[in-house]
Amino acid sequence: MKKVTLYLSLLLGVCFIGACGGDETPTTSGGTTGKLSSSEKALLYDKVWFSTSSAGGIEHEFLNDGTLRLSRGLDGRWTWQNNGDTMSCSSHNGQRFKYVFQSIGATTMSFKASTDGYQALFTYKDTE
Repeated sequence: MKKVTLYLSLLLGVCFIGACGGDETPTTSGGTTGKLSSSEKALLYDKVWFSTSSAGGIEHEFLNDGTLRLSRGLDGRWTWQNNGDTMSCSSHNGQRFKYVFQSIGATTMSFKASTDGYQALFTYKDTE
């Protein structure tokens, strides 16, 4: 009986220690996972992105040199945070905000923004 209890205790201890390991996908209030590859990020650059919302939206252009162009003329800046999926941005008038990208494809992309507490999902495509 003592051996069974000992084995059971060891087994539970090993399971507990394994469960206490670090998370492989850290998250923040914006839902960042850091899962975007460099090749996915490269699909974002040097093209104009148009909102898919029926109400319209601001056109975005992420230039390879770190320029964020909103509505084809209002230049700000962007940088990736911690080499993950979160982009730190500043607008032409100095307003700071963040985008957490959910997906980036050859013709579509989507993100959540800090401006609304990461609530709405904004989707864009590379054609009007």
